[in-house]
Amino acid sequence: MTLVTWAEAVSINFRKSAGSATLTFEAGREYVLAQQQFQRITQEAQVAQRVFKVSRIEARIPNFHVLARKPGPQRLLLYNGAGGYGDQIMTWPFARILTTYGFEVHILADPGNQTCWWNFPWIKSIQSLPMQYEHFRMYDYWVMFEAVVNTDEHQDQIHPLDTMLNKVGIDPGTVDPKLKVVRPNFTYLETLTTQPFQNKQIGLYQLSAANQVRCLPPSDAAFLLTKIADAWPNIHWLALYDEFIPEPYRAALACPKCGGKGKVQAVADLPPGVVPSIVNGTVTGYTGTGRIAAAAATLAQPAMSTLVDEGCPKCSGTGTVRPNIQLYCAPALRELWALTAKAAVVIAPDSLMVHAAGCQDVPCVGLWGLVNPANRTKYYKNHAAIWKREACPFSPCYAYGGQFPRYCPPRPSRSVCECLGAISPADVIEAVKKIIPRPTT
Repeated sequence: MTLVTWAEAVSINFRKSAGSATLTFEAGREYVLAQQQFQRITQEAQVAQRVFKVSRIEARIPNFHVLARKPGPQRLLLYNGAGGYGDQIMTWPFARILTTYGFEVHILADPGNQTCWWNFPWIKSIQSLPMQYEHFRMYDYWVMFEAVVNTDEHQDQIHPLDTMLNKVGIDPGTVDPKLKVVRPNFTYLETLTTQPFQNKQIGLYQLSAANQVRCLPPSDAAFLLTKIADAWPNIHWLALYDEFIPEPYRAALACPKCGGKGKVQAVADLPPGVVPSIVNGTVTGYTGTGRIAAAAATLAQPAMSTLVDEGCPKCSGTGTVRPNIQLYCAPALRELWALTAKAAVVIAPDSLMVHAAGCQDVPCVGLWGLVNPANRTKYYKNHAAIWKREACPFSPCYAYGGQFPRYCPPRPSRSVCECLGAISPADVIEAVKKIIPRPTT
């Protein structure tokens, strides 16, 4: 963690798919930031020029151990800034276990991560980074995880939750595995996101992970989903994306006939003697209706015709390569999690949806490359991992950075992890068959 004082006031915007925040920092006051936050924002020259003092905060706070408790209040501030939403989900049981030792647990979260911690009665408060140092000092204990295992590329890793338990003096083997998974609690309005799919069996397919190293390229991801949708035509497949998913992933699923619009231009013939009626750009007066795509005559003419937009016959108006595939951007993170609870199956790379499904006992097929799936999913009951470890001599490599590691096998060009690239549609279909029955017709 980093302690920063600014020479001048500065406003900074922090963005994540679950939300964003613009914070203004007062000159001359001390603020606590995560090291990654500080490095990211000071890449802008205007921000870097306003930095006055910088220190590491570890020297100011004592190391935490669950058995080294002081008399008096037991207010504990917990922070996991290791990565994305999956890391927050794996931290839920750690926070709950700390409460069993008598600590009053407060959460410190990066902007956009606060919603991950809503509706847990055993969490006393949720604070956001950056925060004023005077506020930071109000707590009695601090448990700060800026990396956990996300920057460890070496072998013999254990589950991130077990790593956190080890670091605070708790033997992971003494903790009941049932306590190592926590299910989120949803409000009534959060569950309403499932209503449009009430009469459908849905499958969730995460198109991309947080970086290219942990996911399939766009064309491969689309091809795989197409084959799965063909194998389970009775399932309505939602291809998940958000504003941070590169556009090529969505484009790869676009219907080739309508280009993703869900509509095509067609010629509508008007019977002789029929005068079309045009209201707000919509033509009627013949057997079909549609929006005018070219100037239409307003007087009756024999065999008169005009161009109209009609539903694409190939994709049935979905705009995707298959009628049972829908591109889907959830209105909010928690609504996506509530929808996950209703899914028949989830298919995802090493990323958010593996954990969103796992913590709710939803069947999930995981596509694994860099990481031994046992190190991330050992406490999820319904996870079927596909890991082609034999495809790469360096697997598992645990390289969580945004670039392919220098020790990848040499290739003229590289767009996918060898282990991920070795996964075939047949592998995924076989894994899904073990979770849900395949239609016989």
